Amino acid sequence: MRTTRAPKTSERVARELVNHIVENDLVEGTKLPNEKQLVEVFDVGRTTLREALRLLETRGVITIRPGPGGGPVVRRPRPDDLRESLTLILQFTGASLTDVFEARATLEPMIARLAADRLTDEQLDELQASVVEMRDRSDEHEVFLAENARFHSIIAEATGSSVLWVFNETLKSIADGAVVGVEYTPRRRVAVAAAHEKIVEALRSRDPLAAEVAMRDHVGEAGDFWKRKYPELSSRDMRWVH
Repeated sequence: MRTTRAPKTSERVARELVNHIVENDLVEGTKLPNEKQLVEVFDVGRTTLREALRLLETRGVITIRPGPGGGPVVRRPRPDDLRESLTLILQFTGASLTDVFEARATLEPMIARLAADRLTDEQLDELQASVVEMRDRSDEHEVFLAENARFHSIIAEATGSSVLWVFNETLKSIADGAVVGVEYTPRRRVAVAAAHEKIVEALRSRDPLAAEVAMRDHVGEAGDFWKRKYPELSSRDMRWVH
C-alpha cells in the first residue's frame, strides 16, 4: 500500500507564503518581510525558512535580491517555468519534438474553436493587426517570430481559460522555432501570414468549426515544414535545458 509522505516544515512554510501572496493579491515586485520577520511569523529556524525560500525561488514564485535591503520579492510564475519541468519529464519519457508538435496540433484547433465564440472585438482587432504587421514586415525575421507568438497567445487568451492558455504557452515555448534554431524563409513567412489571415476570417465570422479547421491546417502545415526542412530536429529526443 502506497503511503503519502508528510510535507516537510519548509514545504508547509512555502505553501503558506504562496497562499499569502495569492490571497492578498500581491503584485510582482512586492517586497516580502525580511528573513528575521519571517522566522518569527512562521516560528521556524533560519535554515528551514531559507529552504522554503529556495523552493519558492525555483518555482518562480519569488526572487531573492542580494545585499542590504534585499530579500524575497514577489514574482509571478510564468509558462516558461512550467516548460522546464515539463521538458525534464518528457526527456525521461523519451518524447521527441514531434510528440510535442502532435500535442499542439491536437490542442490548438480546440482552442481556436472555443475562441470563436468567446473572443472580444478588441482581441479580433489585435489579431488583425498582428497579421498586417507580419505580412508588411515579412523580410524581418525577428518581427515574424514575435508576431507569430503573439498571434497564438491572443487566441489562447480569448478562450477565457487560464488552464488552456498556460498549457498552450508551455507547449508553444517548447516547440518554438526560435528556441530550437528553425530559420523561416521569406516565402514561408508569407505563407504563415496567409494562414493567420484565414484563421482571423473564421474567428471574425464567429464560426467555431471553420476556426478549428483553419487552425488545424495551419499547425499541420507547420509540422510538415519542420519535418521536411529539419528532419533530424523533429525526431530529436527532448533535452532539459535550464
